[in-house]
Amino acid sequence: MKDETSQWYLPLRGDENILLGRKSALRRIPINITPKQAFFIDGIRHAAEILDIAYGRLRTGLTTVATNSPQPEDLPHVGAALFLDAWAVVDAIDKFRQLYLAFPGMTRPDATGKNTSAREALQTFRDLRNIGDHLAAKADWVVAKDGGAALGELTWLTGAQLLPSVVVWDCILRPGTMRSRPTLSTSPIESTLDWPTDCICLKIGNHQGNISKIRIHIAALIRHLEFQLESIFSRPEHNDTPIINDFFGKRPLQPKHPIIVNDH
Repeated sequence: MKDETSQWYLPLRGDENILLGRKSALRRIPINITPKQAFFIDGIRHAAEILDIAYGRLRTGLTTVATNSPQPEDLPHVGAALFLDAWAVVDAIDKFRQLYLAFPGMTRPDATGKNTSAREALQTFRDLRNIGDHLAAKADWVVAKDGGAALGELTWLTGAQLLPSVVVWDCILRPGTMRSRPTLSTSPIESTLDWPTDCICLKIGNHQGNISKIRIHIAALIRHLEFQLESIFSRPEHNDTPIINDFFGKRPLQPKHPIIVNDH
């Protein structure tokens, strides 16, 4: 069955951003839109932008790790950087979830047949974020479920070779203390692969979120939202209305007392 949200977006590849440049309606909010509506639109836009940046860095880092295995002594530093981006992705997805589901006066694609609702698709990331925000309180639960990986574990697929035959690395990164050396799964995997790295998942306890897959769903929801906003912003009351956003400013500072400058 064709996903009803597919009409709102083109296929999203792993290295592409969810938002489409400066012309996105999420970046062109007329100043006569109510402050609360602007707040929701801005928040959704920012969450998507952070998701784009963090996912891009994570995907690049995981590809590097898969194709050039780090030395054991380098794993703490490498792992910290990767999990920093992985949890930033989870945070951005959950912010998007909160704002999107509560957006006032907006229609959302219905879940029919095999189609998954936005609330259901995004719930796993609410669960992951909830554990991450309450690690101390959830410690016994996490330990009982997976042995106690405080940051969780990352799994992903990275393609290493296309010809003469396809070679794909099935990777796992689990930071922290373990009671015994883990063994890699030998179970067969059926998955599409957005070359070179795809199927990036973060798991903690018994909650696992497929970060790569949820981006496709979020992209469709944003395309659907942009379609609605374009219609609203084209109404006569919003025509030729100024648009002001993304300000940066600076001014020279004249201190009353000397400032010691460290130029090393």
